[in-house]
Amino acid sequence: MRNTSRSESENSFFAQFHKQGDTLSEFWLRFESVMDRQRNEAARLDEESKSSVPTTFSTWFIEDDAARLFTRTVFYQVQEEIFASCVDMQIKRMSNEVDGVTCFDIKDVKVNDKLFKVSVSMNHAVCSCKKFVICGIVCRHSFCRLKHIRVTKFPKSLVLNRWMINAESGTSSNLDLVTSACFKLEQVSLKLTNIWFDFRQSVDKTRVNMDKLGHVPSTIKQLNTDLDDEDESVVAFTKKDHMAAMVGQQPSEEVTILAPNICKNKGNYFKRMMSDREKAVIKLKKRIRKCALCQATTHDARKCEKRKNAKAK
Repeated sequence: MRNTSRSESENSFFAQFHKQGDTLSEFWLRFESVMDRQRNEAARLDEESKSSVPTTFSTWFIEDDAARLFTRTVFYQVQEEIFASCVDMQIKRMSNEVDGVTCFDIKDVKVNDKLFKVSVSMNHAVCSCKKFVICGIVCRHSFCRLKHIRVTKFPKSLVLNRWMINAESGTSSNLDLVTSACFKLEQVSLKLTNIWFDFRQSVDKTRVNMDKLGHVPSTIKQLNTDLDDEDESVVAFTKKDHMAAMVGQQPSEEVTILAPNICKNKGNYFKRMMSDREKAVIKLKKRIRKCALCQATTHDARKCEKRKNAKAK
């Protein structure tokens, strides 16, 4: 889910409980009511997920495992993918197993003229449809291949912490590295803020005293000399390193991105689509046709009543 979609959903939800003209106290009381409603709804869904087990459709053990791992809403989406993997999938090509990984070409009967490439092992699955990357839910093509190689337990690498029943108390497998990197970056930022604050206070203490003010540049030069004499092998933790720690890898070569030759927002290059505003402006600028006999704008001279009356006489 995109951040904009999430914020729009929250704005729509809060708009049901308050109005634009509310006072600060009214807004606060209604905000508390909204938060209590969300907490109660979350507690109800958690209790529903933990106290009962949903009905399964297949005899595959991985569906029972998913019912114990995921929340109720997410499980129904996973169950739909599992059911489709048993009904709508056809294997077109299969390669030999290499290092525990088998590649398949799968056709979905509901998608015409397209083959999906799936690489599966006992612990992981990768599909060309990229549904797991986009939505965080394993696709039907991967489930079809996991069933083919007789996987009975839901692979832990395909389980996201945010969809689990115990998401509040659990942690993801790759969270330690990211947390330590974020914590280190926050420490560096806080230290720099304190240093700049102390430096500003020291400069303010000099006021208009030229002797004290002249002592500041000499101290800075001496500090630069001391820092240059230290070991240069220590590499600073930059924002780029922080992003590399979150992604998991960093490109070793320079990445070149080529801009398109033609950039157009709508329509094609020769005949673009016009908006309603543009159409209205063009229509307004056009000369209004009038009747040559009576100067009316509702008809032309061929259908004018004056012409008919003249012929009748």
